[in-house]
Amino acid sequence: MVSETFSLRETVEKVIKTSQPLAENKNLKLTAEIAPEIGLMKSDRRRVEQILLNLLSNAVKFTEQGFVRMKCEIQNEKIVISVADSGIGIKPEDIGVLFNPFRQIESGTTRKYDGTGLGLSICRKLARLLGGEVRVESVWGQGSTFSLMLPQEGEVEKEQHLPKQEREK
Repeated sequence: MVSETFSLRETVEKVIKTSQPLAENKNLKLTAEIAPEIGLMKSDRRRVEQILLNLLSNAVKFTEQGFVRMKCEIQNEKIVISVADSGIGIKPEDIGVLFNPFRQIESGTTRKYDGTGLGLSICRKLARLLGGEVRVESVWGQGSTFSLMLPQEGEVEKEQHLPKQEREK
């Protein structure tokens, strides 16, 4: 893991921009809500971005209509980035195995969605290496919310609202 100071706001915006074409192809409304107190943090930017991209791409993949929303805020002294969708949801009996490697809810020849079953397992492991966690809440047939929780002590200061070129100097 590489610890660096980076703009969490810019990272969330980049992930949204990267995922926008996938959402547009499915006519999904993709939005981001970033709390004003979210600024610079100290963590492994690439790993945070990797987790967020995976959670967001899963949400788009498993949502046929409606919305996918990313929300970034501070709760109970933790940075919480949640990805909510109006997708297929997850049955309660499947939530316990969701983060197991090579495990997918659908299996066999009738499987509708592609993937290796490694994404969520990797996300959880990376989150734990960063001192955080990934959790899920879901209602079958109504959608899911996956939340990445990271320690707030990684946040070093509020981001100055300077033009991007100025922040990168």
